Order: sequence, then structure tokens, then C-alpha cells
Amino acid sequence: MIERNTWEQNLAKINSVENVNKKIKMIIECFLSTFSIEETMLFRYSPIDHLAEGIVCANTNEFKCISSIRDDVTTIPAIFEAIQKKSAQYFESNDFHLNIPRKYIIAENQNSLLVVPITFNHVVVGYFLGTHFHKNFDPQLLMEANLFSSQVGEMLFNHPCYVENNEIKLSKREFEVMKCVAFGYSSKQIAHLLEISETTIKQYIKSVMSKTNTSNRTHAVAFLFQKRILT
Repeated sequence: MIERNTWEQNLAKINSVENVNKKIKMIIECFLSTFSIEETMLFRYSPIDHLAEGIVCANTNEFKCISSIRDDVTTIPAIFEAIQKKSAQYFESNDFHLNIPRKYIIAENQNSLLVVPITFNHVVVGYFLGTHFHKNFDPQLLMEANLFSSQVGEMLFNHPCYVENNEIKLSKREFEVMKCVAFGYSSKQIAHLLEISETTIKQYIKSVMSKTNTSNRTHAVAFLFQKRILT
């Protein structure tokens, strides 16, 4: 059985890391070790159009970009089931081969898959796919996987009340919106995620553009990274 205190302590340490890419790498390493998994894939997910985009495929020795993978998850029963239930699901043997597309099969001897949705504000924003377990899978791990992923969602999207440096101050909402913009979400997707109107999202973006004296959202994100307000 997994020691919850161990992975919670590991995530607490990771949460203090400012650089997003480094934080994601450390979260993946924690996921692999916590659930005794040899390989995993991390995806971004849009609840608006059910589109999944690959972020990274990783094992204990290698991390590689999988941004070329883009899928409508409604066509992938195993993943869509986990997303609809907002709960980790485990598939093996016939269930695995019937529900998983070939491109998600990393090795010839792969015959099982763990799907772990990542949630924020009760909305699925991404998911882990885990395979090649170092020991027999215990169904009780599904509950731990759900707790793990909910904390990951909070770590990636929850922010302080405001962020400021000597030149600019952002409200909590402005920071949340710009963080989502930096992750590649559209205004419509951000509105769904944060449960506010698309018009309000656009107003927040315009407010940040005004504060940063930038001409568009891409320029604003670049400015915020330059000033280390986004990391």
C-alpha cells in the first residue's frame, strides 16, 4: 500500500518550485515512483471540444515531447470513461486492447493502462496515462491516484491572491487567466475552467495587456515570463 504521507510531502516540496517546466518534470517523477510505474504520458485536455494534446512521455531515464499527439478523446473509450467519471480507471488484458489505440501502446508486451484525470475546480484539465507496473496493480491505488491528481491540479492552477513586482501587480484572477493563456487555453476554455463568462475572461486579458503595455495576449504572456511573474 502507498504511504500517502510520502507522496504528499513530495508534492509539497515540488509546489515550492517556481519554474513550471521543472515542476511538471518533478510531478511526473513523483507519479512514476508513487505508483511503481515504468512509463507515463501527460496530456492537456479541453472539456469544451474534448481535445487532448500530448505534453510529455517519460520514464525513469528519458523525457520526450509528444506535442504531435492530438486526439478527440470521445473516440478513445478508456480515456473518455475516466474523464466522464472524473476518476482514475485501470484497464488490462482484453479491456485494454479493445479500448486503447495503437499509438498509445508504447511496447509490444504492454497489456495494461492506468488513466488518471487531473482536475481543477471539479473540471478535468489533463490526465496521466501510466503503464508497465513494477508490481501487480492493487485496485486500492485508484483512490490514491484520485487524491494525487487533485493535488496536482491545485498545484498547477491555484495561485496566491495577487502577484506583483516593482513594475506590475496582478490580481488573483488576472494571474489565473494568464497562467491558463500560457498553457495554451482559449478564452472559451478558460471560461469553462474558471466558471466565469468568456467576456469576463477577455476583460481580464485586456486589463493585463493594459498593465503590461502589450498589444496582444501572446505579447503579454511573453512580458510576464520576462518579468518572472509567470515562470
